[in-house]
Amino acid sequence: MEALFCKRSFRFWVAFALGVAWTPLALSVVIGFYLLDRGVIDSYADVSYRMHQQIEPVQRLRLHIQGALVPVDEYLEDRQAQHLPAYRLLRTQVEEEFVTLSQSLNEEQALQTLLQQAHQDWQKADELASQLLHTVRQHSEPALVEAMLAYHGRLESAIDKLAAIYHQLDAVVEEDYRAAGRYYERSLWILGIAAVISLFAMITSVRLVGRLLSASVDRLVEGALKFAGGEREHRIDVVVPPELGRVAEEFNHMIERIHKSESKLEEIARRDPLTGLANRRDFDETLPEMRAQIDRFGEQWAVLAMDVDHFKAVNDTHGHAAGDEVLKQVSAIMAANLRPYDRLFRTGGEEFTVLMPRADRQMACDVAERLRATIGNTVIPYKDIELRVTVSVGIALSGQPCDTAALMETADNALYQAKTNGRNRCVVG
Repeated sequence: MEALFCKRSFRFWVAFALGVAWTPLALSVVIGFYLLDRGVIDSYADVSYRMHQQIEPVQRLRLHIQGALVPVDEYLEDRQAQHLPAYRLLRTQVEEEFVTLSQSLNEEQALQTLLQQAHQDWQKADELASQLLHTVRQHSEPALVEAMLAYHGRLESAIDKLAAIYHQLDAVVEEDYRAAGRYYERSLWILGIAAVISLFAMITSVRLVGRLLSASVDRLVEGALKFAGGEREHRIDVVVPPELGRVAEEFNHMIERIHKSESKLEEIARRDPLTGLANRRDFDETLPEMRAQIDRFGEQWAVLAMDVDHFKAVNDTHGHAAGDEVLKQVSAIMAANLRPYDRLFRTGGEEFTVLMPRADRQMACDVAERLRATIGNTVIPYKDIELRVTVSVGIALSGQPCDTAALMETADNALYQAKTNGRNRCVVG
């Protein structure tokens, strides 16, 4: 019987109920159909449209504008020309997304006004970015600092306005959810009244249709509420009626796209684009995990703070592209010479940090010396020249209870001693 229902549309069963029911039931059935078709299905269709065409682009635009901080700040920090195309790519994406979002918000004047204001903030920020990316002043000059603050302020202002658009759209979606719930409750009342006054056949058909529809609508309402609450893994399974099944299927596709976008952005935010290693953000989030394992299980950890010696000379002599090649080769050597469960991070320009679980003093020294010797003995080809670099290593061992700030300070001090004592050496703090 359920297989038969799955092949029939909701409109067919409404027509069947009308054929079985007497004239007094016709009005209640029509009203019930109207409430479900217009109240629930249209509400979820509107939710699907807003999620796909408005909310998702707003979130993506916010992330791209926020990402525009990175190439500008990094350029001012290291003056590497590779940041310029990265910023230009982001700028192109932001402009395209403003155009797309403006089209989808064309009929909503208040949101369109906010979007225009956000676009104006972005354009002013872009002008400041162009000035910053072509400046030759020192990073500490007051005028440059003022321009940087103004750039950050404009981007934050644009992000805030986009956040306001997001919250207004979210409020509309939430109202659609509530409206669907209200229409659903009213439809149940009408179906109940129809069941009371109908003949036995009508009672049987209405009960069967009502049971299947209730389960489907409940799944839609429950799934939408879980998605709104942040459960990105939840999927809605609706078979009957096919109309709601298609809405549920589109809703599931939308959730998957959003989940993949968020996962990809999260992964990008934790990776250094040049070397592919975990970056400073991932390192800062890993330290509390390390401390928890040390305090809970009594494990001993070692920290290696490493720095490429005379790296500035490589950039000054052979160019930043050569420096990038050195960093990539050094990163690959480090990764190949560590244990599978050691954690390697690029924490600065030419600075690297290794977290070594279950490592005593001897093991940490052996690993550090192996890294130092291997890097020092490796020839790095670049164009028609061969480059050689060395590294200095500072070693620190954890105690109990673990103070991560003190541990990192010990490693940094040991690295400083290695640098001071002639570089290309390992020092235990």
